[in-house]
Amino acid sequence: MKLVLQEDLPLQEVSHDPDIKKKVFLNKGDIPHLMMFSTATFTPGQSVETHKHDTMTEVFYIQKGMAEFTVEGKKYILKQGHCITIEAGEYHSQKNPFDADVTWLYFGVDVG
Repeated sequence: MKLVLQEDLPLQEVSHDPDIKKKVFLNKGDIPHLMMFSTATFTPGQSVETHKHDTMTEVFYIQKGMAEFTVEGKKYILKQGHCITIEAGEYHSQKNPFDADVTWLYFGVDVG
């Protein structure tokens, strides 16, 4: 059993942009095939450039606010309650072009 309290977790930089912070609930190795389980908040104007993960599928669940995800060149506006899965190998980016913070939970699964 492992109990994690969000308020006790330190803020960490996301690998794609050190100005964006996340809190990691579970790390690679905590559960087989799980790469991470985290929460992140993007302030207005923050973004992550287009990238892909060859051996990881990612799932994002929007908890608060709105975000723009681009997957394989197609734009999606996601809002609270929306969940998007990005398969391994799919090019994607995320940004917050809106006037309020967006917060999401996300996890990655090793499919390699």
